[in-house]
Amino acid sequence: MRYFIQFALLLLLFQISFAASIEAKDFESLDQERRYYALIEDIRCPVCQGQSISGSNSSLAKDLREKVRQMILSNKSNEEIYQFMVERYGDFVVFKPPINWKTYLLWFAPIVFLVFCFIFLIRATKTKDVIVTDSSIDIEKAKRLLK
Repeated sequence: MRYFIQFALLLLLFQISFAASIEAKDFESLDQERRYYALIEDIRCPVCQGQSISGSNSSLAKDLREKVRQMILSNKSNEEIYQFMVERYGDFVVFKPPINWKTYLLWFAPIVFLVFCFIFLIRATKTKDVIVTDSSIDIEKAKRLLK
């Protein structure tokens, strides 16, 4: 019974820590609230680097969420908000960076790698056919020698 009470108290402590991460935001319309949640999912946290600012609890992410909320309430467009974040933190802050001369490698390296792998696969299968035909000739020679 003592362990059950300790377990229940531990669960209650976890709930307190998760309750602190919930933020209530006031918006003028439901459309603004939808835009807010879509934007904070598409903006990467500069501190965490693997999370969006919606999933991060760093102080910078909280500040960025508040800045996005303020910009939405001041009727800024999504492009203006993205541009603000990119100017301040670079192309890295957006999960879908634009295609420009700085990001060509990021966008096209996987395609080039896939093409090279495909070419290597074709060459490897062709050389395997040549090896198979050579070994069949060697087997025939060995059979003739054994007769």
